[in-house]
Amino acid sequence: MKTLQKAEFLFDKIIDYMLTLAAVIIVLDALAVSMDVILRKVIGFTWAPLYEIITYSLLWMTFLGTTAIMRQNGHVKMDSITGSLSAKNEALLNVISHSICILIAAIMLYYTVKLTLADYQASFILASILNPPKWPIEIIIPIGFFMLFLQLIRNTRDFLKRYLLLSGMEKADDKKSDVKKFPSHT
Repeated sequence: MKTLQKAEFLFDKIIDYMLTLAAVIIVLDALAVSMDVILRKVIGFTWAPLYEIITYSLLWMTFLGTTAIMRQNGHVKMDSITGSLSAKNEALLNVISHSICILIAAIMLYYTVKLTLADYQASFILASILNPPKWPIEIIIPIGFFMLFLQLIRNTRDFLKRYLLLSGMEKADDKKSDVKKFPSHT
């Protein structure tokens, strides 16, 4: 296996583990909320920090799952527009849009790393019931943007390959049609 293929295999495994962790968080949140509702109705007890913990977990599950969605191209797309394009033009549009997304993800990665480091260095504490340090909660944001950045590069590469393949096929088809139009004199 080539080094790049090994790296991509490892990257896919990391995405799978992140997605699994997001699923575990969803299940734990569902169980926690269900138990909270039952306890509140039965004995009138609710654990006040639960809302805060679930809020943080929503952030984590979002950034843990975005790269998997991008890998499967399960994100929101303009199918009504792309459906009317040829396969070649659709691939080109995807190359352009993903290139723009790479730029946006890189900018977001830069600023979220900068913010997380600043919060870590300042020992920023959230003013809430639990008073947790902020950086462990927000560290998933730059991690998520980094993974998304890498996946966008992979998607762009694949769309570019598709575009070039389709462009090459079109040229080959044009040559075949030229041969049919102008029979050889043998």
